[in-house]
Amino acid sequence: MNSTLNNILWLVSLTAAFAAVVLFTYLEDLGLLYRVLLLVGLMALSLGILGQTEFGKNAVKLISDARIEIAKVVWPGRGETTQMTIMVLVMILILALVFWGLDSLLSFLSRFILG
Repeated sequence: MNSTLNNILWLVSLTAAFAAVVLFTYLEDLGLLYRVLLLVGLMALSLGILGQTEFGKNAVKLISDARIEIAKVVWPGRGETTQMTIMVLVMILILALVFWGLDSLLSFLSRFILG
């Protein structure tokens, strides 16, 4: 696709999106349902046109590739999740005690040295 057609599609897409917002704002006499339907329809048209540009085609490919990669992920089971949560909580408790002890020691030393 040449850059001129790509630019024209971008301009038409942005115009449709802008028109959707302007019409939604200024057609207050129309019922809210019709205004929302008009907004959603024009935004869908804008995204459809944007999907025909090089950027849009690359974005659609990226999203489909991401969905394929998400399907490959091995999610942890309930037992593993519970075990890791308990382990994290225990480590937090241990580190809190270590920092409390270090703070107490340094506080004692500073009071001892400074008088």
